[in-house]
Parts: sequence; structure tokens; C-alpha cells
Amino acid sequence: MPLEVERKYLNVDFELLRRSLQEQGAESAGAHFESNLIFDTAAGQLRANRRLLRLRTREWPGRTRHLLTLKLPVPHSEHFKVREEHELEIADKTAMQGLLEGMGYGVAARYEKIREPWRLEDVEVELDILPFAKVVEMEGPAERIASVQQRLGLDNAQISIKTYHQLHQDWRLRHSLPPALSFVFGKEQNQLWRQRLGLTYNAAPQPGEEPLP
Repeated sequence: MPLEVERKYLNVDFELLRRSLQEQGAESAGAHFESNLIFDTAAGQLRANRRLLRLRTREWPGRTRHLLTLKLPVPHSEHFKVREEHELEIADKTAMQGLLEGMGYGVAARYEKIREPWRLEDVEVELDILPFAKVVEMEGPAERIASVQQRLGLDNAQISIKTYHQLHQDWRLRHSLPPALSFVFGKEQNQLWRQRLGLTYNAAPQPGEEPLP
């Protein structure tokens, strides 16, 4: 059973962390723009049963990858977020979306982020910029995550095992905003990030687009 084991770190200084990663010999894969579509039934059955069906697009200059992911719940872990994960790379995002919709699934939420992946031995260290926060996410064997956490000086950071959707709901609550499942960059933010990453900008509105105030 393929398991995803991860932990998030909040309020981290990215510049200091990058220096620590370089000093530890970590390798950077470069930042990319990431768009995600979350599919569910009209009644929200997948979300109610802690299941996630996601179609993800990663964009680099001159290269795009699409991944279909299914995440299933496993027994709760107090110190790490653990999910059973099944992932498949696909060539045609539009065709896959049509197939999912034909099976009765629709787009229930969208979210975007800028992801800067690093690898330190067998642990993935992701520096993520979301429309509402900057978060570090580590994925790998639990004992190795704890070791890398110490090596990078993150022992005193605020640790979370919440999903990005849960962190988003917390953010909206702190800002007296109503609950919302989607979090995407506003058009100006989207254009700015895509320019910084050397990507083209698509000004056409996306279904379910819900930029933050």
C-alpha cells in the first residue's frame, strides 16, 4: 500500500531555509506553477469519506506535467499526516477531466500554489507559496523527516499535519471570511508569478475561480 507521510511547517523564513538546504547539500528542482482541480460527486461523498480525487498540472518553461491522484484515509497519526496515495501521470488533461465528469464527478474546488521542491537524501522539502500563506512541507519516511527537520533548524517552527484546505479554512476564520473550498491567485498575482517563472499568462477565466480578497 503506497503511503504518503508528510508534515507541514508554518511561518518559516524561506531565505534562511534555502541557505540551510544548500549547506546540507540538498538539490533544488526549481520552482514551478501548480494548478489543482478537486473532483467530487454533487453530494460531496468523497470529501465526506476523507477521500481526495485530484487532477494536478505542473508548469515549467517549455514543459507541463499532469497527474491524477487518489488519496485514501488510513488510521490517524498524531505527529504526521498519512494517506494512502495512488498517482498516475496522464498526457491529456482535458480528456481525463471529461472522463471523470462522465463518471459523475465534477470540479468541487480549485487551488493554486508556487512550489519550490528540494531533495535532501530521501526527504522531499517543498517551499510552497499559496494565495494565503507560505508553508514548508516535508514528505518521506517519518524517522527521516524528523532527522531532516532537526538538520534544517526547524525544531522550533510551528508544525501542522492539517491539509492545505484546513489551513485555508483557519485563515478565512481568522480574517472573518465565510468558508470556501477554493483558493487561487487573483489575476494580477497569477500574471506576476507566471512572468517570474517564465510562463505564458492565460487571462481567460477558469471555472470555479475564486481569488482571495
